[in-house]
Amino acid sequence: AGPRRAQAGRPSTMEVQPGVYNFQWAGGTFEVEFRKGGIFWCRKFANDAKWEQAESTVRIDWGKYGKYELTVQPDGSLSGGVIGKPDDWRKASFARAFTPAEELLSGSAWMLHYEHGSPFRVEFHADGHFHCADYPGHHLWKLDGNKVAIEWGKYGQYDLEIDTDTRQAAGSLRGNPASWRKLEYLEPLPAFIFKANGCGHSH
Repeated sequence: AGPRRAQAGRPSTMEVQPGVYNFQWAGGTFEVEFRKGGIFWCRKFANDAKWEQAESTVRIDWGKYGKYELTVQPDGSLSGGVIGKPDDWRKASFARAFTPAEELLSGSAWMLHYEHGSPFRVEFHADGHFHCADYPGHHLWKLDGNKVAIEWGKYGQYDLEIDTDTRQAAGSLRGNPASWRKLEYLEPLPAFIFKANGCGHSH
């Protein structure tokens, strides 16, 4: 899979397929994400960023990390560089498509239901942090297939399975199925969410 050809009659233009790409420059290679809705995301260099495509040209506005212009190549890869500095090159190659669970969960808000109280809002940030205003702290989430593991510090560890069709998830406290938890999808969140204290971690 990779960038797909545009509508019939325009075979020379390839559409950039949303997904994970290997982004290369003189200093090395790392993963970036071309998300739907023109959202450009990179966990390693997190910033509010956007991408857009016009014909065979893809422009990326990465905020403090610069602006780039890349051209879609015949093999579907992208090649170009910093706008105004063509010698400062960049390349991007398609690595894989997003799974439905990734698209739904990464950067989203949900209502968490549990056995002994009223539901409350939780958030799965694209940088891997699990956020809850009612129970704050440095907490993490990790997705494996359709199963999400939540590391909630003193509040426990949870394993839930996502149903992308119903936009719900069900599971429990790890090792204690009777202590059930359910998630109900609320809304998408920006990929980049500014954190005043700064995490300082690379997950």
